[in-house]
Amino acid sequence: MKTIKKTFAIILALTLFQSCKDTNNSKGTETNANTSSNIEIDEKQAYINKYNAYIAIWNDVSPRVERSYNSLYNIINDKTGNPLKESEKYYIPAVPESSAIDYLERILNEKPEIPELDKLGPDIIKSYKAFREPLQQLSDYYKLQSYLDDDFEKSRELYFKIRGPIKNFIKASDALGPILQEIDNKLSTEALVEYKENNQLLLYNKGMIINSLKKHTAPLYEINYQEYDQLDLETYDQNLKELIAHYNAFKKLANDKDRLKREMNISRPSPFIIYYMDIDNYIKASRELRELSRNPKKYKAMKNTTESMGIGFASASHEKVTKAAEKVINSSNSLN
Repeated sequence: MKTIKKTFAIILALTLFQSCKDTNNSKGTETNANTSSNIEIDEKQAYINKYNAYIAIWNDVSPRVERSYNSLYNIINDKTGNPLKESEKYYIPAVPESSAIDYLERILNEKPEIPELDKLGPDIIKSYKAFREPLQQLSDYYKLQSYLDDDFEKSRELYFKIRGPIKNFIKASDALGPILQEIDNKLSTEALVEYKENNQLLLYNKGMIINSLKKHTAPLYEINYQEYDQLDLETYDQNLKELIAHYNAFKKLANDKDRLKREMNISRPSPFIIYYMDIDNYIKASRELRELSRNPKKYKAMKNTTESMGIGFASASHEKVTKAAEKVINSSNSLN
């Protein structure tokens, strides 16, 4: 299985506004226009709610399943269900009951349909529910070293219950990612055009921060720490420069209390404290990676740390940048 995990931002979280109102028309016409607008808004919101349910699967559920799948792949012999090699301890992570799976199951058949996503929904739900419990049992089995009592008999029984469903989930999840990205790009473009046309410049710059961030981090998902010299620093710097420009514009506009209330229904900018901190940390991590990639002494120190302790202990890395990006996306979404 090729892992292609990326985190997606929910750009179109609909900050609603009345664009259909015509003050020159009669009261009756205005009421009809508003009713029509509200219906359209409700339909849009229902679409976004369902789309967000799939995003929750991709962001929260799929990484956990992939971690368990990778552990199984590295520990268990696929043909026998026994460990590939003898070890003092074995660790197979379980996955929890998932509110995201339960929510998707509830709304899967509701309108509106999203055909390209809804065709994957049943396989995602069915397979997750099929492997979750035996995976938990297998995790506990190895944690408690119960194989010492039965010579791995239970391991074989449980593994073959898990194998088919978890592979089906991974297959559906791998198909889900590119579809979500395509829809995300479409929704983002539509939202940004709408925000700009309606002078919603706070929301426009907030969306452009995420767009710039996604462009900036895209190549970092395709490399490892041994390939930093392959980064296109000119494009890397330009995308970061664009992000910073939109960030500065957002902060300036956020000082306008009337605009803040009108666009985001916020009375004061205090909710932005974490949002700003996360963006600042992202910029810092991005600049540290750039410096590291062109500083042989710092790169050598990072390489030694990574190879002895793991990349999580390195002072700068592409993973620190992508993790910082995910925090920006989460804090941005929390403002919706």
